[in-house]
Amino acid sequence: MPSPPEEGTQPKTDSSSGSGPGQPSERDTNQPPPPTPQSQPPPPQTQTQPYPPVMGYPGYSQDPYSNYPNAPYNHQQYAYAQAPPASYYGSSYPAQQNPVYQRPAPSGFFRGILTGLIVLVVLLCISTTITWLVLRPEIPIFSVTSFSVSNFNLTGPVFSAQWTANLTVENPNTKLNGYFDRIQAFIYNQNAIGEEDFLAMTFFQPVSVETKKSVSIGETLTAGGKEQPKVPSWVGEEMKKERETGTVSFDLRMLVWVTFKTDGWSARERGLKVFCGKLKVAFEGGSGNGAVLLPKPLPCLVYV
Repeated sequence: MPSPPEEGTQPKTDSSSGSGPGQPSERDTNQPPPPTPQSQPPPPQTQTQPYPPVMGYPGYSQDPYSNYPNAPYNHQQYAYAQAPPASYYGSSYPAQQNPVYQRPAPSGFFRGILTGLIVLVVLLCISTTITWLVLRPEIPIFSVTSFSVSNFNLTGPVFSAQWTANLTVENPNTKLNGYFDRIQAFIYNQNAIGEEDFLAMTFFQPVSVETKKSVSIGETLTAGGKEQPKVPSWVGEEMKKERETGTVSFDLRMLVWVTFKTDGWSARERGLKVFCGKLKVAFEGGSGNGAVLLPKPLPCLVYV
């Protein structure tokens, strides 16, 4: 009986030749397995500095998320999705909107009244302007025809004097009559400064002047009466100095209210200021009587 071949004498078969198709060879099965992700060295950990605790809350000793590895960098960034509409959450309440105030439209009645008033005012202005341009009212002319002083006394305890002023009033208009309802006259010394420093005051009689005609007016003004103001002392001193030279100069000032009228039309009352200055009175010796020598009427200045 033959003995089995020994292990060392048996021929070794080639594993590559003896393997069948689709069967792994011994060389392939003995290869080491690929390394797993756990066997790779972990990325270096970065020590994060914990934030200080917020006021009113207990602080943490360390960052609770420091043991987690950093997320890998991904170059593909995706935008955040838009929040769904409110109806997605099943809200049954409609969205609230702020109320808008709308002014109620004015009624046609009030608009008609306002339009009528505006048209009426415009027509009145146009008619007044046209009438004014056609009639062309002119300012009246005032002139002093005579001016005299009597009983002029500066030595007594109370200053006293009487002035007599005569003037002419001329109406230069061709279509309008002038009605002078009030004429107030004042006598001043030529050195007087304020309007309250007058010596005497009186009112002329009202007068009316027809077109292209003139009338004469006159009045006497008295100083030293109970109704007359007290003459300032400095004014009396100035008149004493002038009286020593033989002449004293006075001013006649008037406030005039006049209305121009014609058939079917009347202008509103207008105020005029009339200034008649440099009325130099020459006295007769030491008497208190004197007058202004006027070879012709002295025109006055009229201010509207």
